[in-house]
Amino acid sequence: MPALPFELWIHIADYIPPYDLPRFAGVNRLFFEAIMDQLYNQLSFISSDTRVFTEKVQALNSTSLAERVRVLTLWPGAIRDAIGGKGGEDSSDDEGSTRNRSPSPKFKHARYLMRGREYVGELLGHRRSPSVPSSRAGVKSSGSAHERRQMFFDAIRNLTRVEEMRIDWYYDKGVGGDAWTFAFFPEIWKHIGQNLQRLSIDIQVYKMNDAVKYCGSLPNLEELTLVLRCDNARGHPGDTIVPYFINNHASTLRRLSLKTIGHQDLSLIFQLLGILPHLTHLSIGMPLDARHLPDPSGFNQFLQNHPKLQNFSIRYIRCCTDCAYDGFSTFDGKHKLFRNITLPAMHTLELGLHIPMAVGATDPLYYSIARLGTSLTSLTLKDRSLKLDEVKAILRLFPSYRLKRLSLFAQLLTPQLIDHIAKVCPALNSLSLDVETIVKSEDATDRRNNDVDGFSEALANYAVDLDNDRWRYRTWLLSDISIMHWEFKVGHQYNWACMNAIAYSVPSVRSFAGRGHMLDSNTPCSEEGKLIVDLGERTKPFDT
Repeated sequence: MPALPFELWIHIADYIPPYDLPRFAGVNRLFFEAIMDQLYNQLSFISSDTRVFTEKVQALNSTSLAERVRVLTLWPGAIRDAIGGKGGEDSSDDEGSTRNRSPSPKFKHARYLMRGREYVGELLGHRRSPSVPSSRAGVKSSGSAHERRQMFFDAIRNLTRVEEMRIDWYYDKGVGGDAWTFAFFPEIWKHIGQNLQRLSIDIQVYKMNDAVKYCGSLPNLEELTLVLRCDNARGHPGDTIVPYFINNHASTLRRLSLKTIGHQDLSLIFQLLGILPHLTHLSIGMPLDARHLPDPSGFNQFLQNHPKLQNFSIRYIRCCTDCAYDGFSTFDGKHKLFRNITLPAMHTLELGLHIPMAVGATDPLYYSIARLGTSLTSLTLKDRSLKLDEVKAILRLFPSYRLKRLSLFAQLLTPQLIDHIAKVCPALNSLSLDVETIVKSEDATDRRNNDVDGFSEALANYAVDLDNDRWRYRTWLLSDISIMHWEFKVGHQYNWACMNAIAYSVPSVRSFAGRGHMLDSNTPCSEEGKLIVDLGERTKPFDT
């Protein structure tokens, strides 16, 4: 049989389900490499246990293994303590033996991985050695702090293909005089920064300078996520390091996410932010009120400088006290944050609703946000469960007739809610609702207990237009419906009965919860562009 071209094997691999890949490991090297790439694509240094740390950096001496790592997670405090030998002394033998035991897979997508790992081992003639009990002697044999430091640097140098890095440095109690210090960032940025495409930093603000002052240029960075934490008791007056770090990568950034936790003065950040010419996705989660943003001109100018934004997420984060009024409305009914801003390319908006909306009156905040762009096709409303009147008021502000995707939290799932959405969003293709209670009518007296049967029957009656002798929703374009609901002793899950009731009344529905089918199944369909092997979060050898 003639050998098939390598390109053809790649095409064949696209049609093989993930759970069948281990069976083909011996057919072609491509399948083996695909399994190994996904098995070792994530590496995390999050344990202060000296023995665990040493085993991990020693394994990375193999360049063939290190080159498979694509996602790197760092906890600087844990790395510092592990190198200093201050994190492993209190580990008991029982804890070590428990860690050495292989966890039993709880999910279907993990079971095939364990089976595939054994199959590949047998194929290559490898036999898994029995677990060695943990002991204090094992910790002592891991070398001195200087040796562990050098092994860590050697491991970092071998990680030449890392595309995503996550740094979490917000909780660090420190040990002795080492608290709040981490001297290894220069080496990390030097060897890993050149290929980084995505960077996430979750950090206390006063540590930010120590983390990024040696960063230099990241020529391929496209996505940046910053979570800036601060103690409410101390607060933070603002600093130049955050806007400086963002501006340093302005030429390549396409996605930017900024979130603050704790009381901070935000004016300086936005005043110093420059123009990011390629920015298309922006996410802001902050307490945007007059107390935390005394000068809103910088925020307003930043949005004006980025008319190419396509995806915009704005969420008011609670801080200090609940914000019932942000203090930015003007006498002429405009809003200081969003006035004179036009985002013609914006098609996706995610809006947090921590600030209450006045029903029956035009709210300057929501009115200004709704006027940011006229090409909106996707709207997500978060943070608060809405009454029917509030849903009507919000959809009245936005160009709802253009919407193709709508997602919101509702207090009540009723036929009236579905009917109103069908009327004002005729082009809607996907609808996602997270509801508190399911009732048959807005006038229902009992709003504490769910009445799924009553809702289904009432919606079926709504769907029949007796006056015109026709099916009311026959022209609605809705094709995908998702209803989520929290139930006591059951948890937060999809409500299949309600989705079936809506599908019965709306003939165009063909999919539940974005799965591409209407089966009552807990196994989601594979998405386009998804990794060949989905290993999940629990079975990766480096994920400790």
